[in-house]
Amino acid sequence: MRITRAQRNAVAEKVTSLERSFYGRGPRNVKVSVSDDDPISLVVLSIDSLTVADVVLHERGYSDAVLRHHEALHEATRQEFLDAVEEIVGSPVSAYLAQVHPTTGYAVRVFVFSDLGDFDADPPSQV
Repeated sequence: MRITRAQRNAVAEKVTSLERSFYGRGPRNVKVSVSDDDPISLVVLSIDSLTVADVVLHERGYSDAVLRHHEALHEATRQEFLDAVEEIVGSPVSAYLAQVHPTTGYAVRVFVFSDLGDFDADPPSQV
């Protein structure tokens, strides 16, 4: 599997668009990097992704609320980000992780592509 520069640029544009749609504003910049080894990971770093409300909460000592808010947003919008990246790359995502730093405003989304299958699927039940 190979992720091209054009695909990385398309991912950056789509993530910016989705964040703008879901958060009311987009990040100042988005950087996309790809690992060379299996499993392949595509890392999307959004710079300056906090909303005004997030900044106010953080400045007043409610950083945990910022984290909980973004965790809920990441879970609620998960499928849209997965669908977008899978369509651009042309391969299914095996694992997806997302987090924001409440002080710096850096947000990271990691998409893992592996032949091992879907890491987020429920494990088979033990009999």
